[in-house]
Amino acid sequence: MRRQTNPTSISVGAWGRTSTWTCTWRSARRCRCGTTSSLDVTDDGWISALPALFAAAAFLQLPGQIALAPLRLGLVARTALAGAVSIVSIGAAGVVFSFAGVPFAAWQALIIAAILAAACWFIARRAPLPLVPRTNRPVPTLVSWVLASALIGVVAFAAVPQPSLVSQTYDNVFHLSAIASILDHGDASSATLRGLIETDRSFAFYPSAWHSLATAVIQTTGAPIGTAVNAGWLATTAVVWLPGAAWLAEVVIPRAHGTTVALVALPLGAAFGAMPYALLAWGTLYPTFLATALLPVAIAVPVLGWRAMRNAAPAEGARIIGWTAVGTVMALSAVMFSQPRVVATWALLLAPPAIGIAGGAFRRGRRASLRRTVGFTLIVLAVVVSVAVAALWYLIARVDLLERPVDDRLGGPQAQAMQSIWQGVWQVLSQSWLTGVGAAPTWPALLLAAAVICGAIGAWRGRLRWVIVSYALLAVLFVFAAGSDDILTKFATGLWYKDKYRLSSALPVLGVALAAFGVLTVAAAIARSRRSRRVGVGSGPLAVALAWVITAASALTMALTGVSASIGAVFALPEHDAGQQVVSRAQIEFFDGMGDVVPEGQRVLGDPWDGSAWTLVFGGVEPVFPHVNGQWDADRLTLAWRLADIEEDPAVCTALDALRVRYLVYDTHELGGGDPSGNHFPGPREAVAAGLFTLVASEGSTRLYRIDQCGELD
Repeated sequence: MRRQTNPTSISVGAWGRTSTWTCTWRSARRCRCGTTSSLDVTDDGWISALPALFAAAAFLQLPGQIALAPLRLGLVARTALAGAVSIVSIGAAGVVFSFAGVPFAAWQALIIAAILAAACWFIARRAPLPLVPRTNRPVPTLVSWVLASALIGVVAFAAVPQPSLVSQTYDNVFHLSAIASILDHGDASSATLRGLIETDRSFAFYPSAWHSLATAVIQTTGAPIGTAVNAGWLATTAVVWLPGAAWLAEVVIPRAHGTTVALVALPLGAAFGAMPYALLAWGTLYPTFLATALLPVAIAVPVLGWRAMRNAAPAEGARIIGWTAVGTVMALSAVMFSQPRVVATWALLLAPPAIGIAGGAFRRGRRASLRRTVGFTLIVLAVVVSVAVAALWYLIARVDLLERPVDDRLGGPQAQAMQSIWQGVWQVLSQSWLTGVGAAPTWPALLLAAAVICGAIGAWRGRLRWVIVSYALLAVLFVFAAGSDDILTKFATGLWYKDKYRLSSALPVLGVALAAFGVLTVAAAIARSRRSRRVGVGSGPLAVALAWVITAASALTMALTGVSASIGAVFALPEHDAGQQVVSRAQIEFFDGMGDVVPEGQRVLGDPWDGSAWTLVFGGVEPVFPHVNGQWDADRLTLAWRLADIEEDPAVCTALDALRVRYLVYDTHELGGGDPSGNHFPGPREAVAAGLFTLVASEGSTRLYRIDQCGELD
């Protein structure tokens, strides 16, 4: 495709150039994401993604490691907490530097981390950290860690041939547009990110941590946007999810099992189909995935604090409560900067132990220190009440709970019941999970299921019943969300959009600990047997070997029965006809050359359902509609609905002038077959069908038109 120089003749062909991603500052507030590689065209495959992967891992660890440097912590605990603190640093940097008028850059998270480090040093001098960390065996732990991370990468991306490919799903239209917007405008504030699709508001909150992470990777490595996103996902599983799940297992499982717990839990963190894999195929829900990966830390901190307080002297109570509060606030802040809705999952999982602690404290109040027990009980109750009030406010103010019947709500694809109740029960018991593409679940992972059940039995006997109750509560919500559409189910699961994938993805948060407990229990029983004592097999090495056998069997089951294929399906990139995907390779190449035609500072109009929402992502030209859904201002609504009236209605030219638009991009396909709730962007298609604009360039089914009716822009 070539630029049209004579309006009366049409040039058809290629733009005639290949490019690679660069990012150069256009001004103090605007970063031009140049169209220098929409896709990675090298032959190195996934090897080419290694710089981006290492950069993403560094951004998820370095700020946190700096902040936690003054504290004594074990390897697994330090890494898990560092992931949460790094997310807080990245999210806070976006807000603070946006307010200061400084475009987002990767180094800003280090400034926030240094401030947090100074605060930790100052507090630790006056109130030393009371929690004594476990001793880790670093070499075997690191080996197990690397192998588990690699296994996740293989299962997740076995059917994705290039690291620069992107998930072509509804939610990812917004997520990629948000990353491109941060690169283009320099604003990574969570306070304004949703303004991308709520253009009639000055304050529009949407958590920006995920998008800022990908932006930082692009800025430092020059990676394509798809490579940066995929590297961020892999790094999150490796340095946030796996250490977090292993540390929670260390906190929950009795101390008798010692340092073997992490070695057992790390591989098991790669064995569950519901997390981390399902949210990569379904949605794709990157912010929810990041927040869920942070849940183990957010649960481990208050549980560890309660245990420390229960066993400490009365004089230590205030110090333990203080550090527990600081750690919990930091972990929850990380979840909030990732996806605040996951706080509801956190509250649900901690509700059983919180209720148990409160009841036990009141019972013991007559026999022990009343001030100590009642004080902690009031704190617990205050947190529970605050979460409940926040949830109710959200349902009334944001979901308009009182405006229309609940029965009319939650009918989208994520909320539709697709199986019977008993099928859901079987999936929970057999670890046979929905993949996000199609209705068939994976085959049962029977060894993993047996480990979870054995762990539940051990937890019940070991007075860890809250773990089982919390796991069961979440499982029940998943079962009903997947198998029922009645009004009671909608009420119970509304905070999760009645989304079975969001609910099932949180089960492994406790499932890893249960499976690890089961493996350790079985290994100890085998080691105690007469034959094992003759051979001299210890329970520790046996447990680690058993965990890896279970993980390998589960990974093979997932890879062969739907997980890898489902992820490959949503990452598939058609060559020419996009069909029901967002874009095709030919359309990306078309977008890549649009910057040579559309003048700098102008937007391009289009129906976002035909891929035009990604013109900034792949072409460096800002679209009028960066997502297929939004709350648009009056000018955008005029163009969406009445563009075809351009020659009769002066308001159309007024809107085009206000939004600085003189070009329209068009393609014949629609994502998913079109908007299921009705066509909310008829204007561009009707105008093209009426032949109102001048064709400038075309390639296959994609065309670029110039709008001449309103004259030149100033």
